[in-house]
Amino acid sequence: MRHSWRLTVGIGVSMLALACQPEKPNSSSSADLEAKLTSGSARTWRLQSRLVGGRSEPIQTSCRADDRWTFRQDGTTTLQNPSPCDAEDPTDPSPTYSGKWRLINQGQFLEVRDNDGTFRLGRQIVQLTDNILTWEYTGERGALVQESWVP
Repeated sequence: MRHSWRLTVGIGVSMLALACQPEKPNSSSSADLEAKLTSGSARTWRLQSRLVGGRSEPIQTSCRADDRWTFRQDGTTTLQNPSPCDAEDPTDPSPTYSGKWRLINQGQFLEVRDNDGTFRLGRQIVQLTDNILTWEYTGERGALVQESWVP
């Protein structure tokens, strides 16, 4: 009985110690992430892959394959959307949207606002390197959408 009690306490203490470890800090500073996003001046990203609710979804060639986001070092952004998915949808920017971007919460989130300051969209950054930008957001019918973009 005494042995099982010690074992239980030992396991509990070990689990508590592991659970209470501080989160690892982001290995890149916001300035580093901004440089990767803009390549130091301007970088254009095209949609490579899309997951909706954890399942791979084909990129709609008729409306998403030609989407391009350009992020500039001066904080401006442009979305080129030559083929909107729904031409009747007033929120679908076509053929071009221009606004302002910024990274917030130590680069964990990307925020895009209209030029007048109105919030347009927010994306949680999952991965940002020189070769890939992956973000996620709550999208269609409350499903988690994860999109990967490449230069």
